[in-house]
Amino acid sequence: MHPRQRRFLQGGLLLGAAILVALNANLPEADAQSGGLKPRKSPENFSLTKIDGRHWLLTPDGRPFFAHGITHAGNRNANLDFQNFSQACKELGFNAYGYGCPTQLRSDMPYVASWNHLVPISYYRGRNGIKFVDVFDAKVEARLEAGVKAYCLVNAKTSQNVIGYCWTDLGTWPLKNNVGKNWVDYIRGLPEDAPGRQAYQKFLRAWMGDGGKARDQGFLRLIAREYFRIIGEAQRKHAPDHLVFGDRFAFNTLDPDVVKEMLPYVDGIAIQPPFHGQFPKKKFDEIHKLTKKPILICDFAIRFKDGEKDIRSWKPAADSVAAGKAYAEYVQAALQTDYVVGVFWCNPVDTTKGFGKPGVKQGFFGKGLTERPGLHQSVKKVNAYREGLTPKK
Repeated sequence: MHPRQRRFLQGGLLLGAAILVALNANLPEADAQSGGLKPRKSPENFSLTKIDGRHWLLTPDGRPFFAHGITHAGNRNANLDFQNFSQACKELGFNAYGYGCPTQLRSDMPYVASWNHLVPISYYRGRNGIKFVDVFDAKVEARLEAGVKAYCLVNAKTSQNVIGYCWTDLGTWPLKNNVGKNWVDYIRGLPEDAPGRQAYQKFLRAWMGDGGKARDQGFLRLIAREYFRIIGEAQRKHAPDHLVFGDRFAFNTLDPDVVKEMLPYVDGIAIQPPFHGQFPKKKFDEIHKLTKKPILICDFAIRFKDGEKDIRSWKPAADSVAAGKAYAEYVQAALQTDYVVGVFWCNPVDTTKGFGKPGVKQGFFGKGLTERPGLHQSVKKVNAYREGLTPKK
């Protein structure tokens, strides 16, 4: 072989090897522990890290980050002036927006991307508003993937500001719940030729345990496995290298079997705790022990008495001063764990509760984004505390 030909061949082999290395660098890495896919986090997006044993979010430019802000800024009933709202949040030291962030604010600060319409099973929709779906049906799978793809495209332009993706809010997962309907009964009631009903019959033929609740719990786990496979794979396909926090759970909607099926597809867990005054560390410790993943407190507030307003809440604080003190203590307690990576106050201003429910959904700001005495001063202090506690590198 002529020396020039040999050099050309060697160069081609080296170039081919370099291309393969580059391609492999972008492929997801198999996660042997979960059996799912462990995505490689891009430095261009938010990621997670551990510093001195504590979980932290990491910004695209490599700064440790604890997210703190307000959810539901896109609530139509709030009718916000977004420019003024942005300024008011930043003056108080907030550094992010929670889920329900409108398009107008997605370039302003980091935010949580979320949906709540693909599978409408949020328990607060009420018995007549909940709609389970046949997740074993290929047509349903295609519709769900298309929905995930569409929402990921909506956030593509501001992807660097996406802290992470959340899915369905407070789903009616447990077999026994306050709605009186569950996913297993729905599948069991489908026509005999429906894919879900056929999957149920196949499950029964293979089931070796006791009947009744144990059997239904086993099939619920199978439903969750299929649901999270569909949503999780679509999420990784259409928004690769982004953090995923999965379905948003309350303490009373978190079924351990269901959560275990979600774990291979998520990086952290999104929790909406009950709006009580003290930080429920014991319960959060249990969730962290179960999942071994960081926790995002995606929706929380201390409600308080406010004139004659119909504030329906568990033991509302006496006033905004007391609420501010309790909220600051709550956030400080969250910061003192080694796994909470963010806290978001529920609702910017007073609105209706929605879904035909009575009462006022209280907001962080008063009318016209006015100050809540005591609450805002406490938040300023706790944000300064958060800033001082956050590592610089």
